[in-house]
Amino acid sequence: MQDADQQEDAAGPLAGVRVLSIGSSIVGPWAATLMGFLGADVIKIERPTGEYIRRLYPLQKGMSTCYTSTNVNQRIAELDIKDPAHLAVVQGLAAEADILVENFRPNVGDRIGLGYEALRKANPLLIYGSSTGWGDVGPMRDRAALDPHIQAFTGFGSLNGAPGGTPEMARYIHMDPSAATFFAGMVLLGLIERKRFGHGSWVKTSHLASGIAQQMSRAAEGLSTDLHVEPLGSASSASAPNQCFQTLDGEYIAVACEHQSQWEGFTRAIRQPELAADPRFANNVDRVTHREALAEIVAATLAEKPSRWWIIQFQREGVPHGLSLSFDSLLNHQQIVANDFLVETEPPHMGPMMVGGLPWQFSATPAHIDRRIAIPGEHTEQVTQSGFDPVADSATATATAKPTPPLQGLKVIDTTQGNSGPFLGLLLAEAGAEVVKVEPPDGDWARHLAPRTSTGNSAVFEAFNRNKEGRVLDLDNPNGQADLRGLVGEATVLLEDWGPGVAARRKLDYQTLAKDNPGLVFLSLTPFGEQGPLRDLPGSELVIQAMTGYLRALGTLGDPPVRVGADIVSACTGAMAFVAVLAALYHRENTGHGQRVAVSELGTMMAIRTHQWAGMTNPDEWLGNSYCTNETDGPHYGYHTKDRAIFMTPSTGLKQEEFFDMLREFGMYEEFSKNQTLMEDWWHSFGIGFQARHAQPLWDKYLSDFTAVEVLEILSKYEVWAIEFSDLLELMDHPQVQALNIVHRHGQQRYVRAPWTTPWGLPDIKPAPKP
Repeated sequence: MQDADQQEDAAGPLAGVRVLSIGSSIVGPWAATLMGFLGADVIKIERPTGEYIRRLYPLQKGMSTCYTSTNVNQRIAELDIKDPAHLAVVQGLAAEADILVENFRPNVGDRIGLGYEALRKANPLLIYGSSTGWGDVGPMRDRAALDPHIQAFTGFGSLNGAPGGTPEMARYIHMDPSAATFFAGMVLLGLIERKRFGHGSWVKTSHLASGIAQQMSRAAEGLSTDLHVEPLGSASSASAPNQCFQTLDGEYIAVACEHQSQWEGFTRAIRQPELAADPRFANNVDRVTHREALAEIVAATLAEKPSRWWIIQFQREGVPHGLSLSFDSLLNHQQIVANDFLVETEPPHMGPMMVGGLPWQFSATPAHIDRRIAIPGEHTEQVTQSGFDPVADSATATATAKPTPPLQGLKVIDTTQGNSGPFLGLLLAEAGAEVVKVEPPDGDWARHLAPRTSTGNSAVFEAFNRNKEGRVLDLDNPNGQADLRGLVGEATVLLEDWGPGVAARRKLDYQTLAKDNPGLVFLSLTPFGEQGPLRDLPGSELVIQAMTGYLRALGTLGDPPVRVGADIVSACTGAMAFVAVLAALYHRENTGHGQRVAVSELGTMMAIRTHQWAGMTNPDEWLGNSYCTNETDGPHYGYHTKDRAIFMTPSTGLKQEEFFDMLREFGMYEEFSKNQTLMEDWWHSFGIGFQARHAQPLWDKYLSDFTAVEVLEILSKYEVWAIEFSDLLELMDHPQVQALNIVHRHGQQRYVRAPWTTPWGLPDIKPAPKP
């Protein structure tokens, strides 16, 4: 690994790419930040009064940590686009840019003079990336959306909570940075299509589509079977044992047995090898069927000894395991330090602030984090006078007759198993690549997860491995290794998750393969990163969630942990690796050279949690219910109405007297007005405001007299953004989801598609390879 100073001296894979960011909040700006990490020249345009998230707590030296940690590796200019002179400056920047990113509501770009059709006249090769809240078509297209609205409506919250309990939202803005990751990947597809096939394009996604895409594995369970998808506490619907258990010292340890060898190792670790012969637990599907009986046995056993004892045993037997870690634990954790998964930045106006480290490592074109984060408006004069930094012109292919899938004609060899790697392979297939899935003789272990479909495969295997060709190779055998070298010789990308050192032992490492294929992009995927004491250990969805603090943002302090019910680690890692592969492919198109890229699940989720680390570094006050207080707050169930929960938050346009009028409609003004603190901090008294948890009982008391429809009708008259909670599977048939055409049918099966709308479309669905 290169240190930070070396990284800052090197050009990333997107060096020379000019990105104009005109969006606000997190989705657009953090997508731009990711491209900035990869070497792009990023300019952010913001109104002089500041954008919405500058108001969000916590503050550090008076500035929002959320805002600052979102806008890294960027120059920031404050321009009032209502001023014709300032608008002309922004339009001039758009004429120079390779990429423009915005996350406005539909048609806002057109209204302010920065829409695609207007800008393409001066810059026909512009890649114009849009990420709306709910999509640019459908009955909900004009609504606003923040992270909690997406958690509520997409069914994300419906998967979280105790078994049989009330669904709850994660007390962290996870959906924003994850959507930004999908957004960045989609925009890079546009850039590659331009490079290879010669077109500018308008590429579109939405917060809604990205939110559904990262729940693809759980949606597949319901779409492919008759099972109801529901919250399971810390347990998993796919494998067992796969949950948290309390040990003698009071610690909860996360344990996951995702395939048979891990289960057999687990029985040895707990000194009960006879469990492996118990017919109730013979295979994974049996163990899931008898999950509660198995959990009782495991819970009683693990309660007999402290966590340290079990860590030793599980490590010895190769069983994925981990503890729920706090920010302070992570700051000094050897694995985090060894891989630079936390980085101290130096915003001159705020002082030292931690952010998530780089989620990728590139062998030839290192990414970097600029530790000096810009002051808002710092670059206004420079940008106004000089625009983007000058770059050498980059040749673009002669335009084909029509837009073409960006990865058409490229072959990807996918040797990964489980969730993260196969999801990456699926995204590459959705972008037009020919993907060959290589499995060992006993198959990808994900075939044996629960629930099973009519094909005999698991639902998640069917979902993540469609649109791939199948091959079986024994890569521990010289003949299998030779066959793989033959496949890689004519490939563009190789995906592997074998673990550090395994590729070299098999003589299938990047250095060896690149001798015959110097243009090869070689993607290595690991659970914990390639340095540090955990580098050789197996990981899992639950273990990574625990290590990165997600279990601390659900449930109640002191109660059994609750996991995020969606497989966010695998989805986010696949999406982040997708960004890395596309960046390396763009560099390859420019130079002809491939390189090795390394991505880890731990590194990805530490990056996704960057706003948490920033907020907890050195806040002025312990405020901010998405950051500082999220570990000690109680569950966030939304706001209770007579029939179903809703979520609501104020817009910046909500005026105090209008707010009081709204309270009067709900009949709660008199009681609310007796609380002087709430009256003073009225704007922060609901939604994501820092007083929301204190005012929650009052809201629930009065809103429960109304139905959700009645509440939403009242709120719609004011500057309040509100949405009802949805069930994940019910959502698949919602008019908005149908309008976006996110779910496609193939025969009797339905599949969630990639979360983008582009001029080149998506390939026809092909079922996953047969066993």
